Amino acid sequence: MERDELRERIRRLTFASPALARAFSRGDFRSVFRGRGLEFDSLRDYCLDDDARLVDWNATARSGRPFVRTYREDRSLALMLVIDASRSMDQGTGELSKLDAAVLASSLVAYAAQLRDMSVGCLVFAREVLRVLAPRRGKAHALAVADSAAECGRSPREPRRPGSSGARSGAPASHPAPAAPGDCAPGLATALAAATSTLKRRSLVLALSDFRDSGWARPLGELRSRHDVVAVRITDRSDLEMPARGSFGVADPETGESAWLPLGSRTFRERWRQGGLERRASCLEACASAGVPTLEIDTADDPVKRLLDFFERRRKA
Repeated sequence: MERDELRERIRRLTFASPALARAFSRGDFRSVFRGRGLEFDSLRDYCLDDDARLVDWNATARSGRPFVRTYREDRSLALMLVIDASRSMDQGTGELSKLDAAVLASSLVAYAAQLRDMSVGCLVFAREVLRVLAPRRGKAHALAVADSAAECGRSPREPRRPGSSGARSGAPASHPAPAAPGDCAPGLATALAAATSTLKRRSLVLALSDFRDSGWARPLGELRSRHDVVAVRITDRSDLEMPARGSFGVADPETGESAWLPLGSRTFRERWRQGGLERRASCLEACASAGVPTLEIDTADDPVKRLLDFFERRRKA
């Protein structure tokens, strides 16, 4: 998607962000982040529609009638968006690339958070950290966060090697060929470590990436030990499916390594699909081991619906 068109779509998200902000205000952040993000306020008498988990049993035992704890939002919490702008995120079989989807989702969350008067910042990376905006409050800063991701994604990053551009049958010319199986986005581990060292106070961190990398599980766990983290895995149909005819040469957008894809081969297409499923399972397992909830957003998804559904599921969990 062209830069101006993407920015216009980002601006339109301001009309959808209040719905997500209301989800925050209903206490869904408390459910998503296991009770953190809220501060104890006071005790009050129990009502029939109250969550039994909020009952204060010590006060109930002392008084002989049930009491529940009430909370207020901790407005000192900051939201940090860690956004992958590496070459593998250029992949996309439809209108949006993975990077476009990540930018739209992060912009929506940034707008919603600023409506709740939360500080918002971002860390954009490729092979190395490209830009860091420290968390600050205000609509203007939320817009700057959204623009930073879009700008870094469309600006020159690490140079491609000779022959790294490949044609892709039936796909928009602006999108590169699907990344071949293997390790891409080598800056992910570095970016997670940078977020850990950058954030001095407890924060909410959303890491938006396709997680096509190795070595990021340990930095993710270290980040989770200090902050509340959600892994937003950005996917595309081509991660699992390839056209059933033709063959052509492609090059890995990260390494420049070339390959020939025999798309007419059923065996090849099945191996491609199996490789994609194994990478997905490995990512979900690593996140679960670190205690990090995972949200998957495909380039064909509506990011508003996916985010709202995610918060609703976590609230009911």
